[in-house]
Amino acid sequence: MSNEAFDAPIFIEDGPYIDLLPREYPYLYNDHGHGKQLRLAFGTEISIAKDNPDLERGIKYKDISHQPKIIPNDGHPYQITEFDFKTPEVHYQTITATKESVQAFGMTLLKSGECLRFEYEGMIMAQYTYGKWAGHQSPYIGGRRRRELLTYNPTDLEFHDFPHVFFSQDDKPLVISVARWRPYVQEISLADLWIAPGDAIVVPPKTRPAPPTEKLPYDIARRIIIDLHGNRNSALACWGTDKAALTTTTILGNQHTMQTRAPNYHEELRPTRHPYPGSKLFEQ
Repeated sequence: MSNEAFDAPIFIEDGPYIDLLPREYPYLYNDHGHGKQLRLAFGTEISIAKDNPDLERGIKYKDISHQPKIIPNDGHPYQITEFDFKTPEVHYQTITATKESVQAFGMTLLKSGECLRFEYEGMIMAQYTYGKWAGHQSPYIGGRRRRELLTYNPTDLEFHDFPHVFFSQDDKPLVISVARWRPYVQEISLADLWIAPGDAIVVPPKTRPAPPTEKLPYDIARRIIIDLHGNRNSALACWGTDKAALTTTTILGNQHTMQTRAPNYHEELRPTRHPYPGSKLFEQ
């Protein structure tokens, strides 16, 4: 009998965190992929990129549908949105994170040496480790089954009315899956943003737009957008290497913020495909 031991797969491991103090330190600075709170602007000051509904990147799916879905959650149910993209396999386009490409998903690229005003209350900056199998772990099957490894990687996206910042600080790119959903014309565009080491992306607070009170022309209705993101594929760049996990820092809501302004979660159950740079689905 073999005595060979197997390492347990790493999904997502929480690390230490600090509370952000925006009244005392109103600026967020990117120091080679590490966030720093500052009293005064330092380096190159930038602003949050403006929403532009006309921007479009990624693989587009039309005539999609969605419906509410109740997650039992071991006796503590909550509601998510379940998508149906009307395809047997969901493809994400691989895109290098640039100022222009991240703006197409409602985000701002914060490069090393840049800072911006970040005056949001109720936030923390936390260290995380993402394993390359994290995308194969479903958060919607209950805590008792949280160590189960799915045989495929489903779509898991969210938005929320507090900011999120993702710092790429390992020796490989950080990958954030993103979508631009046009709910009133039943369209969605999907991509993976590959964030170069040293860069970061800032997701400002997102809210669900009010539904139109009357039927709108198509070109107006499609400009109503909801931008979504998900970080379960953060360690996608580890596939094909000996590296099992990737470290990163994330700014997110503290416990009170998460409880009072809970994210809006979205799932699509079909298997996904996330190509590597260099494939035909790669965009510089």
